[in-house]
Amino acid sequence: MTWPGLLLRNLVRRPGRSSFTLLGVALAIAGFLTLTGVSKGLRDASQASLRERGIDLVVMQRGMVEFFSSNLPEILADDIRRIPGVASVSGELGALLPFGEDNHALVGGWQLDNRPFEAIPLIRGRLPVAGEHGVILGQVLAEALHADIGTTVLLQFSPFKVVGIGGFTSPANSGMAVLRLAELQALLGRPGRVTLFQMQLTRPDNIAAREAVRAAVSALRPDLVVSVPDEVLKTNRSVAMLAASSAAISVAALVMAGLLILNTLVMAVEERTHEIGILAAIGWSRWRIVGLILGEGVILAAAGGLTGAIAGHLGGLALYRFVLLDSGIAITVQLAPAITAVVCAVGLGGLGAIYPAWKASRLSPTAALRQR
Repeated sequence: MTWPGLLLRNLVRRPGRSSFTLLGVALAIAGFLTLTGVSKGLRDASQASLRERGIDLVVMQRGMVEFFSSNLPEILADDIRRIPGVASVSGELGALLPFGEDNHALVGGWQLDNRPFEAIPLIRGRLPVAGEHGVILGQVLAEALHADIGTTVLLQFSPFKVVGIGGFTSPANSGMAVLRLAELQALLGRPGRVTLFQMQLTRPDNIAAREAVRAAVSALRPDLVVSVPDEVLKTNRSVAMLAASSAAISVAALVMAGLLILNTLVMAVEERTHEIGILAAIGWSRWRIVGLILGEGVILAAAGGLTGAIAGHLGGLALYRFVLLDSGIAITVQLAPAITAVVCAVGLGGLGAIYPAWKASRLSPTAALRQR
C-alpha cells in the first residue's frame, strides 16, 4: 500500500474517533468565524448608517461601555456650532426600546428641522410635527411590525402614530424608528440630553481642516471623543469587549482542537505499535513514519477547518435570519479570516501531531513486533 493510501486508511479505520476530532476542530473554527462576523457586522452597520446621513464627525462621551450610555447636554451644540469649519451640528438621542410586547428596535430622537435630518428619504408619508406623537419607521421595521401610514404602534408602551415610512438604504437605518428629539427625551425622562452630536463640515475632504475641528471640539470638554464614521465603534467598550471575547474564545477553542488531535493520535500510535514495528522492519525510515503521523494530524485539522468555515458561514446566515433580521446587523464570513482560521487549525493540527509522531518514530522495531 502506498504512503497516501495508508495515511487515509488509518484515518477511516476509527471513523467515530476521527469524526469527533474533526467535529471539535470544525466547531472551534465555526465559533471564531461567527463571532468575528458579528463584530464586523456591528462596525459595518454603524458606518453605513452614518454615511447615509452625510455625517462627517460624531461627538460622543468618552469611556462609555456602550453606545446608549453616552449622556451629553443638548446645549453643547451651541458651542460646537461656533467653531470655524462646522457647517451644521445636530443632537441625537438613541435607545433600544420595546415595540408592543414582542419586538425591540433602535429608536432615534432626531432634530428633524435641522441638517442633516431635514432631508430624510421617505417612501411615503411625511415628517412628524411637534406634539402629535408621530413616528417614522424604517421600511424593514415597518414590515416586521406589519405597520403602515396611520397605524398606531406602542413604543415604550405609549401610543405613537406612524406618519412616515423611511426609504433608507443602510440596514441599520431601515430597521430603526425616528421620533422628534423632544418627544423621545420626554418619553425617556431625559430632557435636554442627547447621546451624541452629528456634524457636517464646510470642507469635509480637507483633512487638515477636519483635524482642526476635531481638536477644537475635543477642547470644549475633557470627556468628549470626536470620531469620523469609520472610527465610531472603535471607542465603544462593549464592541471592544466583544472583539476581545471573540479572540479569547477562539484561541481557547483552537487549543482544545489541537489537544483533541494530540489525544486522537497518541491513542492511534498506542493501538498501532505492532503495525509501526512492521513498517520499520520493512525499511521505513523514522522520517517517513513521522510524516505518516503528522500527515494524519494535518488532514484531520484541514478537514475540520474547511468544515468549520462552511459551518461558520451557515451559522452566520442562520443567526441573521432568526435573531438579527430586524437589527440592521448583517453577518458575513469574510474570506481573509476564514483562510487565517483554517491555516491556524492546520498549524495546530501539526503541533498536536508532533509528540505522537516523535513517539512512533522512537519505537524499536523488535519491541514493537512483540506487541499485539
